[in-house]
Amino acid sequence: MRLHKAIQQFLDSQVGVFSPATQKWYAQRLKPLKPLYDKSLKAITARDLQCLWGKLAKNERWDAHPNRPAVRGGLSPYTLHGYARAWRAFFKWGVQQDYLSHNPATLLKQPPLPEQPPKALLPDDLTRLLSVARADLRDYAIVCFLADTGCRVGGLVGLRLADLNLETGRAVVWEKGRGGGRKSRTVYMKACTVEALRVYLCAYPCEAEARVFQGQRGPLTTSGVYQLLKRLARKAQITGRHNPHAFRHGFARGALQNGADLGTVAQLLGHCDVTITVRFYARWADDELKAKHTVVSWPPEEGSRVDQVAVEGEC
Repeated sequence: MRLHKAIQQFLDSQVGVFSPATQKWYAQRLKPLKPLYDKSLKAITARDLQCLWGKLAKNERWDAHPNRPAVRGGLSPYTLHGYARAWRAFFKWGVQQDYLSHNPATLLKQPPLPEQPPKALLPDDLTRLLSVARADLRDYAIVCFLADTGCRVGGLVGLRLADLNLETGRAVVWEKGRGGGRKSRTVYMKACTVEALRVYLCAYPCEAEARVFQGQRGPLTTSGVYQLLKRLARKAQITGRHNPHAFRHGFARGALQNGADLGTVAQLLGHCDVTITVRFYARWADDELKAKHTVVSWPPEEGSRVDQVAVEGEC
């Protein structure tokens, strides 16, 4: 089987399993394999992939982009990691289909990702967003739900009335997992979030199978949520992160700062592996680490004072 036919078969196998956005993501990141399209899938070696990988690493950013000028300096580490993930997934699929005996993409060496500051919505900014959102029942319920559940934006816009249990403070959300498929999980709500939803639904009742959050032209979309938060942030004069995923990061950081263990936070976020929680969410700035060190460091303060007195006595 030629590579281009295998890629098409791989993309066809995603229909009905992954979202259209995920399918498009894979299609775009498999395009650099085009020089190997006419080669037999079994004949492709790790060396072939490494050569293509080397050319990608030297490419200009946004080369041939319709709206952005090209920038020298090579592709970003995040872009390169995306290509590696897609290639590995494709060849892994080939192994699973018995088209290959091994995955030649496993030998690709990825560049280290640079350290990034925390991506969370700040507590003070959340307070200001809640304050300005109170003017609209829907907006206030959305901000409360995002902040209180840590759900992804897809879970929010896909929420149906039948998925809500206001009596028990629970909701079932359907979200895109790390592998691309949609999975359901339970999220939990405090009394204030339940009340915000109850008031909103009393004013805007809907059928059991209908989406809870509606826009002007039907169910609220992901883009609509981004625009809603951007509007609220402008009104609240917030300049920091305020996109939907910043709420998820803020939820995780807030839970950890309030004493939750990593295992609990991982479950609340719907992570199957706690290392994901550590890598992407349990991230602290330097001053935050210093404050945490003061709290958790094990030498007793009293002993330190005694030592200081002894030192002063010797002097």
